[in-house]
Amino acid sequence: MALFQLDARTAWSVAVFLASSSAFAQSTLPEVVVSASRTEQRVRDALPATTLITREQIELAQTPDLPTLLRNVAGVEFTQNGGMGTVSSAFLRGAESRHTLVLIDGVPVNNLNFGTAALEHLPIADVERIEVVRGNVSSLYGSAAVGGVVQIFTRQPGNTPHASLSTQAGTNGLLQASGSASVKLPSGTGLRATVETLRNRGFNSIRQEERAGTNPDRDGYHRRSASAAVTQDITGGHSLGLTLREARGTTQYDSQFGPATQPDESDFVERGATLVGHFKLGDVRLDALLARSEDRLDADLTAFPFFIGSRSDNAQLGAEWQFRPGQRITAGLEQTRQRLESDTVYNQSSRRLNSARIGYILDAAQHQLQLNVRQDRYSDFGSANTWLAAYGYRITDAWRVSASASTGFVAPTFNDLYYPFGGNPALRPERVKSAELGLQYAVAGQEFRATLFQNRFTNLIASDLFFNRVNIGNARTRGIELTYQGRVLGTDVNAGVTSQDPRDLDTGNRLRRRAATLAQLAANRDVGAWQFGGRLRYSGARDDAPYRLGAYAVMDLTAGYKVSRELRVFGRVENVFDRDYETVYGYRQAGRGVFVGLAWQPRL
Repeated sequence: MALFQLDARTAWSVAVFLASSSAFAQSTLPEVVVSASRTEQRVRDALPATTLITREQIELAQTPDLPTLLRNVAGVEFTQNGGMGTVSSAFLRGAESRHTLVLIDGVPVNNLNFGTAALEHLPIADVERIEVVRGNVSSLYGSAAVGGVVQIFTRQPGNTPHASLSTQAGTNGLLQASGSASVKLPSGTGLRATVETLRNRGFNSIRQEERAGTNPDRDGYHRRSASAAVTQDITGGHSLGLTLREARGTTQYDSQFGPATQPDESDFVERGATLVGHFKLGDVRLDALLARSEDRLDADLTAFPFFIGSRSDNAQLGAEWQFRPGQRITAGLEQTRQRLESDTVYNQSSRRLNSARIGYILDAAQHQLQLNVRQDRYSDFGSANTWLAAYGYRITDAWRVSASASTGFVAPTFNDLYYPFGGNPALRPERVKSAELGLQYAVAGQEFRATLFQNRFTNLIASDLFFNRVNIGNARTRGIELTYQGRVLGTDVNAGVTSQDPRDLDTGNRLRRRAATLAQLAANRDVGAWQFGGRLRYSGARDDAPYRLGAYAVMDLTAGYKVSRELRVFGRVENVFDRDYETVYGYRQAGRGVFVGLAWQPRL
């Protein structure tokens, strides 16, 4: 059986995508990432497919939240139960949303109860860059990284003093304002602080004709966030840093439970503290980290009130040794203590995790090799061992072929194991076996990549007929992903096409809420003091059993004008053609929106 199948529309898109690549001009894009191997390397040298979103790209996108930004990444599909601030789920290459690990400065922030990260609540104002790794990297990061990793790096003090203010307003009463400042003192002490506030009146996102008896009110969202960092350079190339962050706010949403007059509202808190040290001992680099991550959700205004919170205390020690030119060894030890807090009494509310990893990286002449092994030992259900082997061969300086195989796992959540109504402490981890083949063309900032991928999942956790959590699922995702980044006739272009077959092997049905075809196209161009941009994303039809969600294409446009070196005005139109579509049955997405703003960055 073929590894993937293309329908007529996808085949046409792929043909156009490949044909147009021959017209690309050349530019220089010196982009560096660390998430694909846990060591610094150029994006083009990463063997797992990796996308870098820089601070400049974040500002050009003008988006107020992470889901809106990330849904333009190739192979990423988002669902959302309504408008801004409502529950968001990210599917990477057709994998489950709980199969995407989210990290902030190297610290996992997936919720311990639900297994996913609250991307909808994480502010953008404090983000320096985002790295998205698509594909199984469980041997690097442990549980939940089988679909991929989204790693967010916060802004740190630089050598040049910096200050900025930004504000925007628009449709549905959106009002967002943020400010950031940083300075590096002669003593080597760096200081940085960022604050943000966001308020949105929202819209009636639930369809009364599809979910009868629900409240047709507006669903607003309010978020306040702040972060601060202190760094200290130490003689000999060492450094210490402390980062604090917190976001809190209120989400109004539509529930299908309760009378049509029932308002639904929840308060959330997301916070973290990270102390990190970087040390150089000859050819060895050591990184030490202590972190605490907390989240809390209080749904006190709803038909069935509840609260849930989780806390993780994490300690990491990592080492990187370049013992020969082009050859490095990476290693690490981690310990995590996880605790759950809720008004529901769980059968067990804490556990401990100890992890060890080691890796080898070769990058010499025509050959690239990445080997990783990892063991994660949980105090409640035992151990999980994972590995990755990837090889790349440079046919020429521009062309490379690659192949990889790997294993991964996803740990059962506290809900899966210990929820008093259906939890099962005998659950085993979900498992995956992955394989990829890749072809890449990369030269002078131009990068085209084609990847064939297949992931086979076993022991998937689901509910039986009596709503008990059991290991009963088997699934497979496979397909082809094409991506391009570079310049076309002076225009910066990012494009991606994904044709995939996410399939439940027990029923033969396509996995819920996942399309067979995804496509993204983004373009930005500077014309004097003006900047123009456009983004188009397409998703094929999806099943949300027993319903069918139609295909959709959504276009956004952006523009900016530099009034002076310090002041820029900008604006955007989202969903230009006012497309009416759903990513979850019964919940409409936002229609056309118009937004304008100012950004001021004084010279210091």
